[in-house]
Amino acid sequence: METVCLVPGNALRGSARLPGSKSIAQRLLLAAALAQGRTRLTALPSSADVLAARGLVERVGSSLSVLAPAALAISGLPPGPHRGWRAEEPLELGESGTLARLATAAAALCGMSGREMTLRPGGTLQQRRSAPLFAALRRAGVPLEHLGPADGWPVRVRPIGPPSELVLEHPISSQELSALLLALSAWPDETQVRVAGTLPSRPYVELTCSVLEQMGARVLGSEACWSVRGPMRAPADPVRIEPDASAAAVLLAAAVVSEGEVRVEGLGSRSAQGDWRIIEFLQALGGDCAADEQSLLASGRVQRTATLSLEGHPDLAPVLAGVGAAHAWRGGEALRLEGLGTLPRKESSRIEVLARGFRQAGLEVRHGSDWMEVGPRLASSAQPVLLDPAGDHRMVFAFALLGLVRPETAIAEAACVTKSWPGFFDELCRLGARLATR
Repeated sequence: METVCLVPGNALRGSARLPGSKSIAQRLLLAAALAQGRTRLTALPSSADVLAARGLVERVGSSLSVLAPAALAISGLPPGPHRGWRAEEPLELGESGTLARLATAAAALCGMSGREMTLRPGGTLQQRRSAPLFAALRRAGVPLEHLGPADGWPVRVRPIGPPSELVLEHPISSQELSALLLALSAWPDETQVRVAGTLPSRPYVELTCSVLEQMGARVLGSEACWSVRGPMRAPADPVRIEPDASAAAVLLAAAVVSEGEVRVEGLGSRSAQGDWRIIEFLQALGGDCAADEQSLLASGRVQRTATLSLEGHPDLAPVLAGVGAAHAWRGGEALRLEGLGTLPRKESSRIEVLARGFRQAGLEVRHGSDWMEVGPRLASSAQPVLLDPAGDHRMVFAFALLGLVRPETAIAEAACVTKSWPGFFDELCRLGARLATR
């Protein structure tokens, strides 16, 4: 599946089959590896990011047992005198920024004293940085040695015990605060994390807090000060991972783009995943959408444009950009997206990749460092195009939404969706899309 081309014309209809949440799964896997007792997890997704987290959990010394194809039991390795994470071989991070940040803080603050660990990136992660997180750990006394670019990975850490306080200055990602809260939750004493500057994408920190509380930790926080007290303990009952809200957003958007109807069960307005609010954004564009505590429904079509602020929901930006592109191709007005300041530091420089692809497809695109406008349509006809997602799974999702309405729209490197959703194109086809593989 190197290159795929969607054939427009079919409305997507049905009940979506979604993988478990990648974000929740990664957090739970690392939390279980730090917790007291044996944690059972079910409905684990098989994405590349989650497989990398599973491999890391085994490598640091936690015992992992496969209970079923999508179920694991993890015996944690909590920190303390003469115990904690340890690894003789490098910890492989894959391409996951979430895993890289969570694992770096956990290795630094929850590793066995005196046992150095090396964390090694793959693919697009080699270009990503996290200066505020590394600076916070250095201020706390953690010896760090970057083996590649400054403030990036690979990095070698020498673990220390829990600091009395951590200071995170001007974070560039919510994952940096999440990483510190996760690591500190493994310890029994209360610790504070002070945040200087604006915290981006707070809903993802709230997701982390939900996972930590599920594991028995207590987390309280405001914008500037967060307190956390552990230790984490394995829940008595198995923990089932709910469907991935970011994946759900793609199919719900596809329903509106294709003028169909898609329902998502097991994910609703009570979810700790903020991306269920795709429903609200699609409603703002005229879609016939609804949410209750246990399900999400999207149908209808885009009937108007709007200015949408996505500061708390960066993973919805590519999806809504794809919706805007499809609307513009049909003759609609431009859609403006704001609050996109974290997008240039993702797996790709997402604003630039989206802009380049949509322009190639015949749409006008204007953008700055934290905003973009998609539309109107410039081309009078659809010339064949091959859009390059720059190895970024969420760019494939955005281009696929445009491909539901624009003929002759092919996507290169489509296999990069395995990072988060290996079965993405299979699910699109099951719901009614037609796909031509080249």
